[in-house]
Amino acid sequence: MEYHEVMTLLGYTRHEWMNRLQLLHSYSKLGKDEKVQEKIEESIRLADEERKLSNLNIPETLIWVLSFNWTYTQFRIKFQVDDSIPKIWEYDKKIREKLEAVVDALSDSAQEMELYEGLLHIRTREGEPIIELTFSGAFTGWDNLQMIGQKDDVLEVKIESLPEKKSRCTIVLTCN
Repeated sequence: MEYHEVMTLLGYTRHEWMNRLQLLHSYSKLGKDEKVQEKIEESIRLADEERKLSNLNIPETLIWVLSFNWTYTQFRIKFQVDDSIPKIWEYDKKIREKLEAVVDALSDSAQEMELYEGLLHIRTREGEPIIELTFSGAFTGWDNLQMIGQKDDVLEVKIESLPEKKSRCTIVLTCN
């Protein structure tokens, strides 16, 4: 990663944290103590998830995840990392490439003015590390989504119908 890319990432991260602080400040001034407490707890959870992701020692994937919301304008992602994930550092580049390929395929099935909310969850299944990527929104082109499941590193693709012509697409990837 080049220095200017690091500076850009730091700038985006700082901007997000400043937005959170300004929101806390506003709620505090309005006397909305419950909202202040809720946002503080949310910020602590986010910082803890960032720490757990960082501790996996997968820098390419870490940077990809942290910059995701600025890179993919139609998608917003949250992430969760379970405790006790086996070492996956040696697969870092491969993990990032898999995630990029999946999101590119999802982008091909995205509607132009739709915002897709998602969760990236790094966890274990039967003792093996996996990545579960879930997005909800109004997808088109079911064939693109089904074709994702034909890739070797994809363990599962599940598509569920939701109200208002929306769907939830869950893709489970191997880490190795």
